[in-house]
Amino acid sequence: MKCSACYSEMVNKKGEIDLRIGGRLFIVRNVIYEECLSCGEKVLPPEVSEFLFEKIKNEDFIEQIIHVPILDGTYG
Repeated sequence: MKCSACYSEMVNKKGEIDLRIGGRLFIVRNVIYEECLSCGEKVLPPEVSEFLFEKIKNEDFIEQIIHVPILDGTYG
């Protein structure tokens, strides 16, 4: 598969991705996806995406508090 952002070749991977849906951050572990080694674009297979969105809709997930570094991007 070619990357829709830069048209480079995508590779299959399994790992952790983050999704931002409805103003919330979801961390998805042990998921299969394709990633562009050139630009970092990540794409979920349609069936995986449907499965995850169904879990989110049904609130079938655990909530955990994690500490995330936050930077102020204001310059000058």
